[in-house]
Amino acid sequence: MTAAAALLTGIVATGTFDTGGVNSTPNVIAAQWTAAERTGVGLAEAELRATEQAAARTTGSAPAETSGDPVEALRVAAGAHARSGGDPGRSSETAAEIAEAAVLVGRTLAAPAAGDAADDATEGGSVAEDLTAARTLLRTAGDASDATAATHAEDLATGSRSVLTGVVGTLATLLMLGVLVWLALRTRRIVNVPLLVATAMTGWLAYVSLNPAAVPVSVDGQVSGTAEVADALQHVREARAGQYAPVLGTTDTFATDGANAAEALGALDDPELSEAWEQIQAAQEDVAAAPDPAAAAEVLAGTQEAYAGLDTELSERLDGRLGAAASRVGLPAVVSSGLALLLGLSAAGLAWAGITRRLQDYR
Repeated sequence: MTAAAALLTGIVATGTFDTGGVNSTPNVIAAQWTAAERTGVGLAEAELRATEQAAARTTGSAPAETSGDPVEALRVAAGAHARSGGDPGRSSETAAEIAEAAVLVGRTLAAPAAGDAADDATEGGSVAEDLTAARTLLRTAGDASDATAATHAEDLATGSRSVLTGVVGTLATLLMLGVLVWLALRTRRIVNVPLLVATAMTGWLAYVSLNPAAVPVSVDGQVSGTAEVADALQHVREARAGQYAPVLGTTDTFATDGANAAEALGALDDPELSEAWEQIQAAQEDVAAAPDPAAAAEVLAGTQEAYAGLDTELSERLDGRLGAAASRVGLPAVVSSGLALLLGLSAAGLAWAGITRRLQDYR
């Protein structure tokens, strides 16, 4: 029983078991986490591109050079979502929302540009409605993707430090201590080195489950740091899309979106990025005060270079972090889980050897 308790502690500490059943291995969770983070920023990119393209068609101007194909961005985001794991039911809903948003975006881009139809006002209203509906779907899908990413990040950050490990490890340690005392009284030999070492191993696994800083291999910093960059890029893109509300005649959400972007950038503790966003954000007063959509679009065009620089900087940071996720996050998580299992196996072997030797002495 003592050996089984030690082995069970090691198995649970791998992080692939919890009260809900068997989980994915750490390297798989790392890949799913990466895909979920890319899904969120990809959906925000698609929203921004669709908004820029719609604004250009509404005002009859050329889209910004940095504006790409929103449908292609949605395709990439959908592919990332398919690899992100998460709850199967919610994942299917998110996939359906992305597909529906793609239809609405395609319809928006197929609408006649300004001056191409006699009923521009009617077409413009249709464009605004389709774009609003598409953005709502993309935000909903993005929130679900963020939740999936947060779940994977928590799994990676906790790993072998789950509550279950703490409970099982503590009970196993108490059991082994009890057996250690019982054997000492029965055999009149206090020191049982193998069992003592096994107890120490099991106790350490229980201890680190309650004290993450004690783990020799930690991925907390890598996970949280990458999540902050992804969060900042996603919110900045959503806020930038919100700046086009006066141009398109859609619901103005920039007050909330801009505040979210500023808060997310502040979490990065990079004054240059925060200052760049403040300059872009300050132009919104002129956008709102513009006499017509064309004038509002012209004000935004004046901030495009600054925004493109901010977007590029955040994108490069995120790509660098996610590109190295396998080595910086996945590998350490695997090492941590493997170490936990090795300790559990070793503790079980030592406990068995220690008890067997003492029972032989007793007989």
